[in-house]
Amino acid sequence: MVQRARLKGIHHEEDFVAFDPVYLCRFRTGGDRVSLELGMVTVWLGMDKAAVKQQVESSGMNFDQSNPKIVIVADIHAKRVFTLQFEHDKLVYADRNWLSDEANALPSVMDALAALIDKGATNCTIAHVPVSSPDTKMNQVFIDCGRRGILLTYGTQNVAGQSFSNNAISESIGSYR
Repeated sequence: MVQRARLKGIHHEEDFVAFDPVYLCRFRTGGDRVSLELGMVTVWLGMDKAAVKQQVESSGMNFDQSNPKIVIVADIHAKRVFTLQFEHDKLVYADRNWLSDEANALPSVMDALAALIDKGATNCTIAHVPVSSPDTKMNQVFIDCGRRGILLTYGTQNVAGQSFSNNAISESIGSYR
């Protein structure tokens, strides 16, 4: 049965969302680790930084710690970049972008949402956060399911007089700090 629901932060009739409660955002509780696949490596919240680094490098990916706030993992062969954040040498945030080809954006959205559901997401909130400034025109939709979420981004940014598209379908675990 498809229902219409008022989601947290939604105040207008046109902002109601139709959803199927059987399939939308369930979250398993208990001993499940909150994990994310980064290419051939699976990481999870609370994982030791040294173990992440060892697995990433042994799989042939680059583990770049040059930025003090984040770690960038790059899979040169697959041309993918993942963002990690650690606190006290424990993983507190990781993300991956599902969008590999903008011509196939809808399948990427479906894959990201299916992964969210398959990992047991529930009690999700959806927020639309548009960004409009002289240099940025961006539509962002956050699907927050606690320790797992999705960010859909579509728009452009102007940098040094050049306009760049900034389109992403990112799945994340943890909290970016």
